[in-house]
Amino acid sequence: MRYLKALVLAILIFLALVFFFQNQTALSQQLELSLNLFFIPPMKSIPLPFYFLVIAAFFVGALLSLALLFWDRCNTSAKLVKSRWRITSLEKELAKLKKDITGESASVKSSFFHRKDKAAPAAPAIPAADAPAAKDSGDAANA
Repeated sequence: MRYLKALVLAILIFLALVFFFQNQTALSQQLELSLNLFFIPPMKSIPLPFYFLVIAAFFVGALLSLALLFWDRCNTSAKLVKSRWRITSLEKELAKLKKDITGESASVKSSFFHRKDKAAPAAPAIPAADAPAAKDSGDAANA
């Protein structure tokens, strides 16, 4: 593709040179450009050959095209940077959510396999009926 573009460009340059050489007398005519606005005095340029105006118009068009292409490239690269930043922030958020989910699933698994009874007392309580009998037996031994 690169060679095809170079070939087309070479052909266009060759055709432009042929056009200028074949029409040299017509392109060598002198032209005077004038600007006549109502609120300023009329202005006239020095006599210029027609081919100079054609070449100048070509270069002005080329510069404007390059400026527009540069603007488009800057705009596209800015969008690319913004999109990449958004991708990284979303990937970080995804990693954080995955970490939270795996942490919750581990705690759910551990609570499923290890039974925790919160209602059961930690130490066995002494029955109330046995406590006075022990006290009475102790009193009897002392008497």
